[in-house]
Amino acid sequence: MSNARRSKTTLVILLAAGWAAAGTFAIFWWRDSGVVWKQQAEPAVKKVRVEKRIETAPKATPEPRLEPSKVEEPPREGGLSKAFREWSARTELKGALVALCVLDEEGRTLFASPLAETALCPASSMKTLTTGAAFGLLGPDHRFETTLTANAKIDAAGVLDGDLELTGSGDPTLAREDLEAMADAVVAKGLKKISGGIVVNTKVFAAEPVSEHWNWGDIGNAYGAGTYGVNVDHNRMTLTFDPADKEGGPAKLAGSDPVLPGIKWDCVVATGAAGSGDQVTVFSEPYGKEISIRGSVPLGERGFTVNAAIPDPPAYAADVLRARLVKAGVKIAGGASRRTDTRVALAGHRSEALPEIIDHLHRVSDNLESQALYLTMGNLKHDDPAKVVWKFWEDAGVSFEGLRMIDGNGLARATMIRPLDLARVNLAASRAATGERYVRSLSGSGPMRSKRGAMSGVRTEVGFIQTPDGHRRVFALMGNGLDTNLDFWTLRTPLLEAVRTAAD
Repeated sequence: MSNARRSKTTLVILLAAGWAAAGTFAIFWWRDSGVVWKQQAEPAVKKVRVEKRIETAPKATPEPRLEPSKVEEPPREGGLSKAFREWSARTELKGALVALCVLDEEGRTLFASPLAETALCPASSMKTLTTGAAFGLLGPDHRFETTLTANAKIDAAGVLDGDLELTGSGDPTLAREDLEAMADAVVAKGLKKISGGIVVNTKVFAAEPVSEHWNWGDIGNAYGAGTYGVNVDHNRMTLTFDPADKEGGPAKLAGSDPVLPGIKWDCVVATGAAGSGDQVTVFSEPYGKEISIRGSVPLGERGFTVNAAIPDPPAYAADVLRARLVKAGVKIAGGASRRTDTRVALAGHRSEALPEIIDHLHRVSDNLESQALYLTMGNLKHDDPAKVVWKFWEDAGVSFEGLRMIDGNGLARATMIRPLDLARVNLAASRAATGERYVRSLSGSGPMRSKRGAMSGVRTEVGFIQTPDGHRRVFALMGNGLDTNLDFWTLRTPLLEAVRTAAD
């Protein structure tokens, strides 16, 4: 570069620097002189935060490390489990509901099948709830009492100017002979005439004689007889039939024992095949005066008998007393009854003690006796008998689930109980103060005692089995929806043998 051009460039730089300095001096001078200097603000710059996002590949899950381990064997199937599995798989039980529960002496569950905690119909095994509770609530010394009283004294001439009153306590065992003995006792006191009549007091039981849940086809037959304040001869009568000379012909009703006056008979019974047995159904209603009979009796069996229910036992009791007194020469005028608070005791009857009643009840599965105990326990506590029995067992440590107790004998098909609870009830009964007496009242011998239940399609059994080493096991076996032709009792024998001998 030449010297002339270098000098020119230097001059320009110096002039620019001077102008900048002069401007700066001017700005401060104007500010210090009180002049407001306005400077146009530059637009604000919005700061944006920029995050760096680094995409990384997901970490791979490491493959589990396989350690060498010992392979566990499946648990061994117990003897009871195997026995029930094989038994319940039998073709005879196909489509039915079967359940088994087994407890040890301490109440521990040794085995419970899948349906052991499902409520099923127990039939007469349900009676054990009633009888076990009766031992505890009524006591082994309990007896039923029936009294014969008068509402006036017998005068010197032997005249009772009033009524003779029979008052029942629901004794299910009262017999015709007992009533006749009471009538004889009154005659022995000098009775010669009754100006009034014979009154039967049945107020002890407020409930209807039969449950509304009992089948119409049951209540006219002997096993379905109702329960009254006064019962006689288990409220049963015997009907006698003479079949025709050939199959299909009409059979003849030859008579009834006892003879029931005033009954209208509607009998349409045919002659069945030889050896066909009792195919008769009797229909009647409590206190009714008409009895209908349908079915058939076997060919060639003249004098074939069928048991049926007496529809009005209190009226029959009055007839028995009247006949016995008249036979002894007592005149019964039958005048209007006198209302008086006077009660003169003339005669009475006491039943056997409770354990003896329960012995018979369990042995023949007596519905009348069981229902009488059931209603009596309700009277004792002034409450619904189902609630009384339920509370008794809950107080004994049995917690029910699914229980439906409609009667005291299991005749109602709507009655339901779990097999587990049925077993627990019997275990509790055996542990009570009267426990051994209860166990002895059950049917059976040797290592097993039990109560069975049966109705169409239903077979059940509950009880106790002694093992070979002397321990006691409680079991409940229930079958519902069974083939009506199935011989269940034979079929269940090997299963109960497994209950006795299995080492579970």
